[in-house]
Amino acid sequence: MKFAMMSDTHYISRRMITDKTDEELMLQPAVTEAAVLQASKDSDVLFIVGDLTNSGDRFSHEDFSAFLREVKANGTKIYVIFATHDFHHHKAYVRKHGEKIEYKSTPWDNPWFDIESADWKSLVKDEFSSLPEEELVPGLVPALCPEEIWEIYREFGPDEAYSVHESSFSYCLDLDENTRCLMLNDIFRNEEALKDKSPTYAPSCLRWIKQMYDEAKRDGKYIFLCSHHPMLPAVPAHRIGAGKENRDMRSSVVGHMLADMGFNLAFTGHSHFCDVGYVKSDNGSLLWDITTPSVRFYPPAYREIELDGKSEAVTYNCKYVDADENIKIKEKSLFEHYHNVFYNDYYRVVTGSNATVKKLMDRLTVKDIYFLVKGKARLSSEEYKAIKDMKVFDLIIETAFNMLIGDGAYTPDTAEYKVLMSASAMLDSIVDTQPFVNVKDKLLGGYSVSDIIEPMLFNNSVPDRAGELNLRDIPTLRMETPVYKSHAGSVLMGIICVLALLLSPLTPIAIAIGLPVLTVKKRKKAKKHQEPFYRYS
Repeated sequence: MKFAMMSDTHYISRRMITDKTDEELMLQPAVTEAAVLQASKDSDVLFIVGDLTNSGDRFSHEDFSAFLREVKANGTKIYVIFATHDFHHHKAYVRKHGEKIEYKSTPWDNPWFDIESADWKSLVKDEFSSLPEEELVPGLVPALCPEEIWEIYREFGPDEAYSVHESSFSYCLDLDENTRCLMLNDIFRNEEALKDKSPTYAPSCLRWIKQMYDEAKRDGKYIFLCSHHPMLPAVPAHRIGAGKENRDMRSSVVGHMLADMGFNLAFTGHSHFCDVGYVKSDNGSLLWDITTPSVRFYPPAYREIELDGKSEAVTYNCKYVDADENIKIKEKSLFEHYHNVFYNDYYRVVTGSNATVKKLMDRLTVKDIYFLVKGKARLSSEEYKAIKDMKVFDLIIETAFNMLIGDGAYTPDTAEYKVLMSASAMLDSIVDTQPFVNVKDKLLGGYSVSDIIEPMLFNNSVPDRAGELNLRDIPTLRMETPVYKSHAGSVLMGIICVLALLLSPLTPIAIAIGLPVLTVKKRKKAKKHQEPFYRYS
């Protein structure tokens, strides 16, 4: 069967946008609608796997569901699940986007906030307190809870379901005579079982999932699943970036459980990455995860899927969203537009309002830092000439682009790969040698710098953007990657010892004895963390 897979539409109702001159904000609903229309022309079935709206407000849910209803009326079957952007457990209201007045706080986020008796002059920042009272009241729209969202979208899946698990807002569909699909909402948290606050499914939902798998096998049907959060991060950097609680990323426990139940294919979203990967349970069961990017951010895309459940084979493609007559942009394509938005946003984040940092980012090029990695990178004169004038910031941001769009352009034979992996080896050497802080465990999630950087440069396994999979096969690496080593850490520790010898008659003895002992102890401890947490594509 053929279908389209979409995620992270982040729809914003035009009723929520009070500043109609904000072109980027007005672009958001137009792009989401263009994506749905484009996908519906190419496929008779469309799945949307969560983060339907941007803020979970009633206007956006009402208007998006009305738009989907029109598309469905033209013959496209649409099935949806929702996710954390679609509701708020604690928020009573969501502020309208584009308001000019700024507030000291947002007390309307509290369910006990009384709008009628609010003293708005005390809530706005001082520069707005002289305005008339009626101008200070923001446009507030109720945020919806999961039960309300479930009712709004019942016609997009639950009402047609073979089976429904009401408490988790999940359902199972008969797609054709050979195929079933589980649409799973993963809004449950189980910190005790998973050792972090990763999204997962309640015990009763897991029992229902297992029942659905067993019934599909009994009925001779292939069954796959859709869920918002990926079964594994696209790259280690994504797991680290999720924060200490890891609320935005899965624990590997979830994928292992589903694989051991018998599932071997999942479609997910959330990360906005174009990625294909897999988890392998301790029992050897394999679960493939095809992640779909957001249609609303870089790269603006959805998936086209062709699935043969009998042979357990899947063909997938990443289809970029085209601009239509309702989308006004300066660039030739939405892909290029969001590329520029991404670049400019992160440039502002890095430089901030600091003129010195901005000047450094504008002037620092590869040739300025090449002396640090020259001995390891060993670029040819042609390679060096091609990369020497590239800004370091641009090299880093292009690596992030590689990570988002999948596959990556910096293969091991490129100058960019050689420079970045040489720099990573240098940092690893310093991290491994210094005895003061366990940087890997404290800051890097148990990974080395090289472990984090290499998957961001290129994809050494199955293609991310387009390809074919036999779901029973474990992929092999496409090429051997060179090993980069550095003695920078030892050199740095040597310099510290020399300085200690010069500055004090007592500390050299302690340094000379203490540092080697601590370093050996740390390296023995580090051996425990050599086994990777995930298998990456």
